[in-house]
Amino acid sequence: MILLALLGLVYEDTLTRLNALKQCVSLVVNIAAAVFFLFSGLVLWPVALVMAAGALAGGASGGNIAGCIAPCMLKWTVIVIGTAIGIGFLITL
Repeated sequence: MILLALLGLVYEDTLTRLNALKQCVSLVVNIAAAVFFLFSGLVLWPVALVMAAGALAGGASGGNIAGCIAPCMLKWTVIVIGTAIGIGFLITL
């Protein structure tokens, strides 16, 4: 959510395209982290495979759902979820 907000401040584009860019940036960062941990010897492979499958499924379905939602509704969904996450973080401090 924070990355999406920052991209919205920097680039003048639709929220759907910014969300796609956010997913591409996240993919590159996660691949870099995976390569680092791959060579660290600290990977619990059964857990990593479940997480990888969940991340791929969530990313694919999230992108498809975001493409089907009207831009105004997507914007408000991002605002509501981001606010809820922020409040959750404040409460747990």
